[in-house]
Amino acid sequence: MGLKNDIRRDLMINVLIAKVGRAKRKAKDMMLGTDMEQYQKLWNYAATVRDTNAGSTVKMQIDKPPDGSRGTFQRLYYYLYACKKGFLDGCRPIIGLDGCFLKTAFGGQLLSVLGRDGNDNMVPIAFAVVEVERYDSWKWFLELLMADLGMGRDNIPWTFISDRQKGLVHAVNELFPNSEHRFCLRHMYQNFNQKFKGKEMKDMFWAAASAGNEREWKMAMIELEKTNKEAAEWLSRIPPALWSRSHFTGYSKCDILVNNLNESFNNYILEARELPIIGMLEWIRRRLMQRIQTKRSGMQKFQGEICPNIAEKIDKNQKLSRTFVATWDGGHKLSLCPCMCGGVCRLPIKNYVHACYTRAEYLKTYAYTITPVPSDIYWITAEEESINPPAVRRMPGRPKKLRRRAQYEPKKGQVSTRKGLVAPEASAAEPIAESSTQPQSTSKGAPTAQSTTMTSKQARKPVHGTNMSGSNSADATTATATTTTAPTITDVLRKLRPKRSKAIQP
Repeated sequence: MGLKNDIRRDLMINVLIAKVGRAKRKAKDMMLGTDMEQYQKLWNYAATVRDTNAGSTVKMQIDKPPDGSRGTFQRLYYYLYACKKGFLDGCRPIIGLDGCFLKTAFGGQLLSVLGRDGNDNMVPIAFAVVEVERYDSWKWFLELLMADLGMGRDNIPWTFISDRQKGLVHAVNELFPNSEHRFCLRHMYQNFNQKFKGKEMKDMFWAAASAGNEREWKMAMIELEKTNKEAAEWLSRIPPALWSRSHFTGYSKCDILVNNLNESFNNYILEARELPIIGMLEWIRRRLMQRIQTKRSGMQKFQGEICPNIAEKIDKNQKLSRTFVATWDGGHKLSLCPCMCGGVCRLPIKNYVHACYTRAEYLKTYAYTITPVPSDIYWITAEEESINPPAVRRMPGRPKKLRRRAQYEPKKGQVSTRKGLVAPEASAAEPIAESSTQPQSTSKGAPTAQSTTMTSKQARKPVHGTNMSGSNSADATTATATTTTAPTITDVLRKLRPKRSKAIQP
């Protein structure tokens, strides 16, 4: 509607919304090329990326018909060398897996693999464009990722976190049987909330998931069983090593419970998901190229030894520890590894901050650069035959571009408070006042609506000098007028209603 209104305002022409859509689509095709042209150039683009960014991997899977005619695009794997080296050199061995829908006429989904740097920021590693998110597409993607990262040959116990949907759990367990796999608590609670609703159930669910050790986890499960036995049985059917912090291994140096970085990345590339395939890949590559430089230059200006987000957490814990009292035990016989890994890392107790959170390790993550890709007139001519785009998948109804919200999530225009309530957003110029059923007095000298607007805390406070017995009627009148608000629509209509004429008495 915005473009239609602009045409009507600037050119004084009223056009149909369908015509505006066709014109916009034609303009995009002139700027970015049609979808057919981009798929035909896909082999040339892949060869150019591998040539300009040495060590990168761009592979495709083509559906070849038996008659030997031109093949049809099925899947694409996209992996840049700078992202690979940065992840291996400076990030912890934890990987987030997720997928999102592409909003083009051909549909499809974009699978993403993300890591976490020393400042708890996302580090994109690899991507894949697939026809649909399922077991065989995830297995194809993870097999290529395993070969590029050297997984299985380095004896590193990798940690994966995912939303456990559409064949992903089976693919991870088959390819990485010795790795730790965590379930995203937000998606897990979404299933839990369908059967066991209420704030009490939500608090007990998160208490069991956030327990720091097995003793606290058992206590939380006992409390849940006392409140709702069926909810405790539902949660006990899932191994706690998949969802409870108390059973996580400490090797990954990360105890996150939600896959929020992948959700943030899906929103980060929201604009690119509407572009044709080469335009989308180039949009992501340019953004990553700029992101690496921004992160590197920002940390080079930072003077601390520990990354700022981690230092903030340490400072917060130091302030909370002021209430503790240190008592000498007579020696140094009792000790505990700071990362609870059972002594695997061999760190002395004084090094309570692991090296992965330091500034030096952070700079290793962003030490490599992504090389620009030239214009398509300079692309390498590949030997492979050009391919056809996949079949157009047109779903019934109007195409949906917004994410479907869960029942427990706030609606658009509302925010969740810390107490779990949902409150409407209000601007500073329109404060939210206490509701009142009494109309406000509009007589001369009475307080106006702006002067009587109060917050809920102010309305509950007693007015100084007010005597409810009637000894101080002026103060009582002031207090009553102060708690009133602007008249409602019903009050205004009642005042505007004409009065009935009375019969004249003789």
